[in-house]
Formats: sequence, C-alpha cells, structure tokens
Amino acid sequence: LGMWFADLLLRTAQLVKWTSRLALLKSIWLSGLFNPMSFLTAVMQVTARSRELPLDYMTNRTTFLNTRDPEELAGLPSSGVHVHGLFMEGASWEDGKGDDEGYIADSKMKELHPEMPIANIYSVKVDQMSWTNMYHCPVFITAERGATFIMQVNLRMDPDDEDERHWVLAGAALLMTDD
Repeated sequence: LGMWFADLLLRTAQLVKWTSRLALLKSIWLSGLFNPMSFLTAVMQVTARSRELPLDYMTNRTTFLNTRDPEELAGLPSSGVHVHGLFMEGASWEDGKGDDEGYIADSKMKELHPEMPIANIYSVKVDQMSWTNMYHCPVFITAERGATFIMQVNLRMDPDDEDERHWVLAGAALLMTDD
C-alpha cells in the first residue's frame, strides 16, 4: 500500500503541475497517466491535424535522448512530446555519444530493470517510418505483460546486430513500472 500511495502522490503532483501551467510539460511521466495509450493517440492526432493527414496513415516514432533527468531538458521538443518513466526488461540500454542515439544491448549482471533515457515520441506518416536496424519493442504496464500491452516502439539496435530475433528470444520489452 505504501508504494501505491507514493505513486498516487507522484501522479497528483504531475497533474497539478500540468494543470497549473495549462501547457505541456517538458517531459511527461508516461506511467503516471491513467490511459497512456490515449495520450499517445493524441500525439498522432495533433500531427495529423497540423499536416492535414488522415489519422489512419500516422504512426508514432521514438528516439531516445542521452539524459534521464527531465530537469536537464531545455524545453519542449520541436515535434511530439518527451516522456520518461520507462524501464527495460530482458536487455539493457547503451547510451549514445554526444547527440548520437543509444541502442539496445545485452543485459548487464544484476540489472533487472534499468531505467531508460527520456524518449521523444513524435508522429510520422506510416510510409516515412523506417524500421531499418530497429527492434519492434513492446511496451507493457507491468512485467506480467499480457493484457497490459500499451504500444510498440522502435528501439535502435547496434549497427552490428543483423536481426531483431535476438531481442525477441531474450524477451526484451519496455515496462512502465519497476515492480
């Protein structure tokens, strides 16, 4: 009950901060939203409306920054939203150098759920989405997976990785809770 209450306080703090500003926060704690899937659909809707494209032809693209602290962000992204609060299971994350995006890597000893860096989620047309050297990574609310599926994100793989089957067999996924 203690962890649940602490989580409730964090959710409330995010909502109070968001509603007091009446503007998008620099980074949204995705796990703190009641329905994160609808929030991500709204990201697609905003892009679709601004470009006068049908929502059916949009998909979300994810890039990961090289920071885990929302306070280090200068401001809002040029497109989409910054989100934080994701954890990796079945693999780890190798941070990029400079402005280069990091990539998925083999698990490190004694790291069950490493925290992921802040992600920039933005929408693109389906035919402009490139899955080259990307892992189709599922995102779940809890480690129990199953009915807690939220979405699929693209995780950059090491340039030496030829096939994403390695990550499928490892059970690599992103979680919204560290359990």
